[in-house]
Amino acid sequence: MAECEIQKIDPETEFLLSKTETGNEWETFKENVRPLKRGRNVNILNNALKSHTDNHLKKSLLNQRRKLIEEIDDYKGEDPLLPWLECMKWVQEAFPPGGDSSGLVVIYEQCVRAFWHSEQYKDDLRYLKVWLEYADNCFDKEVIYAFLDANGIGKTHSDFYISYALHLEVKNKFKAAHQTFELGISRNAQPIEKLKAAYRKFLVRSMSRTKPVDEPMDKQAPVRSFGTLLAKGENGARLASLKSDHSSKNDSSLNLKAEGCKSSSLKIRQEDEKDLKRETELLRKNPLRNFPHCSLPR
Repeated sequence: MAECEIQKIDPETEFLLSKTETGNEWETFKENVRPLKRGRNVNILNNALKSHTDNHLKKSLLNQRRKLIEEIDDYKGEDPLLPWLECMKWVQEAFPPGGDSSGLVVIYEQCVRAFWHSEQYKDDLRYLKVWLEYADNCFDKEVIYAFLDANGIGKTHSDFYISYALHLEVKNKFKAAHQTFELGISRNAQPIEKLKAAYRKFLVRSMSRTKPVDEPMDKQAPVRSFGTLLAKGENGARLASLKSDHSSKNDSSLNLKAEGCKSSSLKIRQEDEKDLKRETELLRKNPLRNFPHCSLPR
C-alpha cells in the first residue's frame, strides 16, 4: 500500500522531499517557472525552487528582499528609479512562479506611483516598461494606458502605442487599435520603424479576417483634442468607478499615502503573506486605487 502511495507522488514533490541538490532544478521544474524575456540566473532560480521546503533558505530570500527594499530608501544618487529596477529584477528571479506572495505587483504599483509626476522619468523607457509590466499583471489594462496618455508618460516611445494597440486588438476593438497606431506615428514615437512595422502587421491581420468584427460605435475610443485615447461607455464607467473608489474609505491594511511612495511604507517588509495577497488582489482589480484623484483621466 505504501509503495502505491509513493508512486502517486509527482516528480517535483519527490525531488523536494528528497532534498537532492542536482544544480539543475530549473530544468526539472521549468514548467512552473514564469518565463522572462531576458532569461534567468540559474543559481538564483535553483535556490528559489529549493526554498519551497527549506525554511532557512526561504528566510534568506525574504531577508534579501527586505535588504533591497531598504536600499531604495537609502539611495542618494541621481537615478532613484535604479534601486527599484534592481529590486524588481531580483524578485522576478527569486520568486520564479510569480504569484501574489512574491510582492512583485505591490512593488510595481509603488514604483510607478512614486514617479508618475516626475519630469525626470516621463520619457524614460525603463519607467514605461515598469508600467507595462504592471499592466500585464492587472485585469483592466485600459485604465492604465489611459492614465499614461493623460499624464504624458511614455508618449515618445513606440512600445507604449504597440502595447496599447495590441491589447485593443485582442479585445476586438480594431478601430481603436488602428487609431492608437496612427496616434503614435503622428507623434513620431521612437523607434518609428518598429512602430510602423507593428502597424503593417496589424493591417495584414485586419485584412485576413474573413468577417470584420468590431465594437459598437458607442464604445469606440475617439482621439480627443489633446490626443488622449479614452473609450466611452464601459471604459468611462470604469474610470468613474476608480475615482469613486479613491474617494471612499480604503479598507486595505496596506493603503499608502497618495502623494508619493517611500519604500519605508512597503508593508511587504512585515512578510505578512495574507495582507500581501489581499493588496495584490485589490491592485489587480483596480490598479490606480492608491493614486491621487487629480492624476486620474477625466
